[in-house]
Amino acid sequence: MTYVLVEWNHDEEDEPYQIYSELDGSRRETRKVEFYKNGLIFSYGAERGNFDALADAPFPEDLRSIGLENPDMTAKSISPAHFFEIWNQAQERPDGFMGMFF
Repeated sequence: MTYVLVEWNHDEEDEPYQIYSELDGSRRETRKVEFYKNGLIFSYGAERGNFDALADAPFPEDLRSIGLENPDMTAKSISPAHFFEIWNQAQERPDGFMGMFF
């Protein structure tokens, strides 16, 4: 497994600004944690489900290419320990994002 942090510099509250991803041998997401500027945190994959929220395309081998495609994004490898610290602390809302509106 490979672990990646993507940071996205933007002003949108409905888009994540930090995305922690676990990648399999094919560099496809198997787990993901997203942080939003409004304080929301969502996690996907493994026991948390929502597999359709994982990226369809594999991550590039050279993470610098993410910044070349979108200059507002940076990506770097992180340790498994760092990812699992974030994964274990992330608390997804049990009723999902739409539960905020009811």
